[in-house]
Amino acid sequence: MFRKITAALAATLGLAFLVPALAAAPASATAPAPLAVRTIYYDAGGAQEFRAAVDEGAAAWNAAVPAIRLVPATGGQATVKVYADNGWPRTYMYGFGQAVIYMGREAVNDGFYPPRIAAHELGHALSLPDNRNGRCDYLMSGHSSPVSCQSTTPHATEAAQVSRNAGSWVPAARAAAARQATYPDCFVF
Repeated sequence: MFRKITAALAATLGLAFLVPALAAAPASATAPAPLAVRTIYYDAGGAQEFRAAVDEGAAAWNAAVPAIRLVPATGGQATVKVYADNGWPRTYMYGFGQAVIYMGREAVNDGFYPPRIAAHELGHALSLPDNRNGRCDYLMSGHSSPVSCQSTTPHATEAAQVSRNAGSWVPAARAAAARQATYPDCFVF
């Protein structure tokens, strides 16, 4: 009986000291912490004549989405690698910020603007699918937009989705499994 009374008294005294301390806690302790910027390193060394276009596409995403930073890689830190070839532009995704991009010359030969192609393919590396709506103001419309379209600016809805993608990081295996159910891992401009 004595132990029960002692335990109850200790609990009551503990709460008496704890409650005022909790009430005096600063309001910022309950505010959500700001999201850290996700830095994604890309290597455009294999992009040949499209290297400047890739840099311009990365700059467009950096300007539109404060939650990410696409940065040229030094050494072996790149998780996005960009190459040039004679096919159609395409991206092979391996999770958010992990991809292999091919800047295909075929689309450029058809008249599409290389910086827009690069920004579009980088959008796939940021986990965005194609939407094929034909609108120039949507970067992910890809080749459904007219060849005269030279906008590299992501639409506000695309930027918001990338921001959500950057803040809701999941392991690559789980992300790939979820993505597989929705769209393929290779996106073609």
